[in-house]
Amino acid sequence: MKLTDDMLFGHPVLSLLTDDYVGGVFDCNFEADLSERELIVSAEISLNCPDLNQLIEEGSAGCGYYLICPRTYLNRLVEMLPGTSRNPFPADQFFGTVIVRPVVWSKEARSGWSSEFLHPEYGGTTDFPAAALLAVGEEFRFSVDRARLKPFETIFALASDDEIEPGRIAVDPDEAKITIHAHSKTKASIEEIRNDKHGKIVLLNAVYLPAVMEVLSQMMGGGAGYEHKAWYRIFEAKCASLGIDPSDSTPLQDAQRLLNIPFARIDEEKERMFD
Repeated sequence: MKLTDDMLFGHPVLSLLTDDYVGGVFDCNFEADLSERELIVSAEISLNCPDLNQLIEEGSAGCGYYLICPRTYLNRLVEMLPGTSRNPFPADQFFGTVIVRPVVWSKEARSGWSSEFLHPEYGGTTDFPAAALLAVGEEFRFSVDRARLKPFETIFALASDDEIEPGRIAVDPDEAKITIHAHSKTKASIEEIRNDKHGKIVLLNAVYLPAVMEVLSQMMGGGAGYEHKAWYRIFEAKCASLGIDPSDSTPLQDAQRLLNIPFARIDEEKERMFD
């Protein structure tokens, strides 16, 4: 079912966008957590309207939410009682924008149904058919992009450039991967360090942290034009999952968040690293 905020109904509907009820509240909140295999939707639905609650309790009405993903043509009604629920769904059913719309609907027709919360124009009673929407909550949206689950290091490449002073690095985001250029001796040292059991921690701080800072710096203002680069989608998805806007970034702080506070790993491992 496609719901819009300007839909009209021939019976009263509890909603923030209508005045069919003079009391009662349909308040909802949703969160989504994506893993490699599952999308877990956590729902919190509060229905403060005793007459509608009674319909649900006696089985004459249902409560829940529509889960809609236009890109994959998913349109599913998930039933739950008012309160909280946590439902897992296969991750491969979702891509792009996901819409969640909380609803209460009738399971049977009613004639002369009464509620003290109805607007006076209804005279205290109303009729509605089976499968009629009785309450509609605010629309929630979130984005699903499994690119953010890919290891961050997959978007970087290391290349030799003997014009760069040994010990220094340069970052070039104009390639298919974000390319870190270094003198051949420096490149060899990086590769040797990477093979050590603690090497990744060192490189995160010494190489990848400044590289991510440089990319964020170049993306600030939205004028860098990297949208068509192969690395961009993964980088953007990682940023989106942390609420980072690359066009309005604080490079030092945001780079540390993207790399999960890399110095903290040195602090955790320092006794084993510096015996």
